[in-house]
Amino acid sequence: MTADEQALHDYLDDKGVYANEPNMQQMVINSFYNESEMDNDDEWEEKVKFVAQYFELFKTYVEEDWLNQDTQDYYKHVAENGLDDIDDDIPEINTEVLQVIDLKDQANITEPYLNLPVAMSADHVVRLAVMTEPYFWHYHPNSDEIFIVLEGILIIELEDQIIELGPQQLFTIPRNVPHRTSPKSNRSVNLTISSGYTQTIRVN
Repeated sequence: MTADEQALHDYLDDKGVYANEPNMQQMVINSFYNESEMDNDDEWEEKVKFVAQYFELFKTYVEEDWLNQDTQDYYKHVAENGLDDIDDDIPEINTEVLQVIDLKDQANITEPYLNLPVAMSADHVVRLAVMTEPYFWHYHPNSDEIFIVLEGILIIELEDQIIELGPQQLFTIPRNVPHRTSPKSNRSVNLTISSGYTQTIRVN
């Protein structure tokens, strides 16, 4: 192990991010490298040099994304079981690119709740949500969530405020922020955009 790599592992040990689990810590180091949109085909030594060079940015990345036990438990589960074993794998999308999707037709349902994947870009999924009743309090430890309202008024409850989102309005909830959504009247229709690997943690 090079001095740079040892320093990165020592920092993660100190922060309690997969302490004394070097294989899992390598995943964190590699994830920062990928977040920086570098070429994933580079050798591991080059990746370590890059992360060490931008160590201050790496520390910010770790503090914002990895100092959460739910996040660590989630990715440990992924590493141990594979994505095929978890409920929040990227869903199968039936629509194709270069194809018009009629969202009005998709939302023409009578069920009380619909959360339908309609498109994806890279590893992010666009879902169409039709709500006639509140959703439970929850948060996502590994993805921000974007809401775009198409019909009705969507109520977004946060711990310290309530947002009323109308048609053609957009609102982003950062990862790890508890929230609850509900229609203001009988029904709301919105799009959500988040990572295809989004994990939902219920808040009791």
